Amino acid sequence: MSFDIAEHFKVYLSTENILDFISWEAVVYLAAVFIILWIGKAIHDWITPFSIDDELTSSDNKALAVSFTGFLLAVAIVIVGVLTEPSPFIVETEGLSLQQRLLVVGYGLLETAVWSIVGIGLLLIGRMINDRFILSRFRNVKEIVEDKNVGVGAVEFGTFVGTAFIIKAVIYGPVTHWAADLISTALFFICAQAAFVLFGLFYQAITRYDIHEEIEQDNAAAGVAFGLNLAAIGIILSSAIERSDSIVIFAVWFVEGALLLLASRVLVDRIILPGENLSGEIKTDKNWGAALIEGTAAVVIAFLLNASFA
Repeated sequence: MSFDIAEHFKVYLSTENILDFISWEAVVYLAAVFIILWIGKAIHDWITPFSIDDELTSSDNKALAVSFTGFLLAVAIVIVGVLTEPSPFIVETEGLSLQQRLLVVGYGLLETAVWSIVGIGLLLIGRMINDRFILSRFRNVKEIVEDKNVGVGAVEFGTFVGTAFIIKAVIYGPVTHWAADLISTALFFICAQAAFVLFGLFYQAITRYDIHEEIEQDNAAAGVAFGLNLAAIGIILSSAIERSDSIVIFAVWFVEGALLLLASRVLVDRIILPGENLSGEIKTDKNWGAALIEGTAAVVIAFLLNASFA
């Protein structure tokens, strides 16, 4: 087969589907996303016993900044799940009248708003579960607001992001019925939170230092490593939810994924940081750089696991 270079280069100058990138519907959805982010911040502010604005500006609270950054990223992940799901309302509007297009967009915005608010609510519930069961020896609010404990903020960051991937996975898929979808969302959310708690126990079992003690003593490195590992296990679990509605498969993939993820920590210690003891770097030296490498490696391995077993 001959290769026509001139014909090939025409692709780079093609204007086909250019209207998809400048449609007014996309602008409307983008505006809705900013409104949802504002609503998410307002809800977050409303249920916390402190002012986010005051803590971030007047108090220069970096611990809250880390946690709140995770929350905003998590809300964005949830919204992406809503906007990319195969919804009967978010459809191709080409050829429809203006009235029909407005109706389609209106239904799509309603669905986006409802599922986004549900997702925001679940994210905040996940933070409460983190406080009560994952970091159970102290109260997160005290550590973040009074002690400005960046390690606690990092763990909350990881919980937010990991939970967001779970919610995104549950939302994505064929729409069946509102009640059925809400039940499925609640069920997998509960299972995922239980998995986070169990993974925290497994992680502590293979770690040579007391995670709670180190984090409570303002060891940011311990919080960074643990938080990113929580995000990684959420990414892994999202793959099982996207591919199956079975709780049994979810449980099996959790055990398999958790073991592979924890084993990867040993590989990071031996391969990426040879000659150095990772636990010593985190506990003794409070080396958050080493912790960042460990946690990032966990997130990378989580994506690779999902791709390998897809």
